Amino acid sequence: MNDAIAITSGTVVLPDMMLANATVVVQNGTICWVGPDDGASVPPDAAILPAAGKLVLPGLIDTHIHGSNGDDVMLDGEDSLRRISRDLLRYGVTAWLPSTLAAPHADLIRAIGWCRDVVRNPGDGAIPLGIHVEGPYINPAKKGAQPPDGIRPPDLDECRALLDEADGTATMMTLAPELPGADRLIELLLSRGVIPSLGHSDADYETAMAAIRAGATHATHLFNAMPTLHHRKPGLVAACLNNPDVYVEVIADGVHLHPAMVRMVAKLKGPNRAVLITDAMSAVGRPDGTYTLGPNVVYVKGDRCTLADGTIASSMLTMNRAVRNAAEYAGIPLPEAARMASLLPAKLCGVGDRKGSLERGKDADIAVLNQDFTAFATIVGGKVLYRA
Repeated sequence: MNDAIAITSGTVVLPDMMLANATVVVQNGTICWVGPDDGASVPPDAAILPAAGKLVLPGLIDTHIHGSNGDDVMLDGEDSLRRISRDLLRYGVTAWLPSTLAAPHADLIRAIGWCRDVVRNPGDGAIPLGIHVEGPYINPAKKGAQPPDGIRPPDLDECRALLDEADGTATMMTLAPELPGADRLIELLLSRGVIPSLGHSDADYETAMAAIRAGATHATHLFNAMPTLHHRKPGLVAACLNNPDVYVEVIADGVHLHPAMVRMVAKLKGPNRAVLITDAMSAVGRPDGTYTLGPNVVYVKGDRCTLADGTIASSMLTMNRAVRNAAEYAGIPLPEAARMASLLPAKLCGVGDRKGSLERGKDADIAVLNQDFTAFATIVGGKVLYRA
């Protein structure tokens, strides 16, 4: 079976530049050449994927997503998660973190168990790298669309049980640092190799800074479900923006954040700490209508998803559109926008040494996009798993 692929004559997006009329050669699941067409060493039996007029990006990585195309991480089991993995290929996504919601203990244990099993046996689709446990230890005053009956104060014994169920597959947990016991929760997460992420929080600046000093190095959907940035009450947003070691998520859909805010975050965090996410739900890929986000009923019209009271609830964003929006609407140079959706999330998940950029020796996870950023082909581990 032919295991070599040459993606030819495309515009290759590297971490700090774009290379026109370039070729990427893949063999045995690994990138073995990136450079000009006229210098490429293409194996004679390689399958040729012509990419003239197209963009060749590293495979996109979504570290915060709740569902897609009718499937919900919290509701529908392992087969549903594998369907999400396959559906994400349509958007150039090659890896993701299935993300849970706040939920009663038994429901959360069940969902984490599904995610764990799919991380270990992913099937043919985007690779689940781990689990983003969003809640349940968050502030009900900043719940956003999180189910209120699933929110509770930190419980270390319960958290140990959740992490035991994940059995090494939990990548991060979102928590509110102002809650009693949050400091010990952060310590527990770090001891188990889990990233503490600050979010769904009403923390003031000092409390947020204390959590960052304790080891919380990530913020969940910055600006959303947290106090507004204020010049006399800087809050969690300013704490995260001021600290160069903190990764921050941004939802670049034009609903959650104005493009100017996305541009500001990219400038303040520099090239190494702002991560594009979707926070997407099961309605992605479906028409306007009524859908579920865990137990919540969500009303979808265009790009806006809301609860009955008008609260924004998840999104209809896809990662290829997030990159397009960051580049075209927020004015972020395309190499940087692509890096925010590939190399930075790869580093966050601890796989930046083998994923997230088009470099020799790295995994052949590649998104070939049309000029309008729709996916033309998605390659995972050197296999073309999607072709438009």
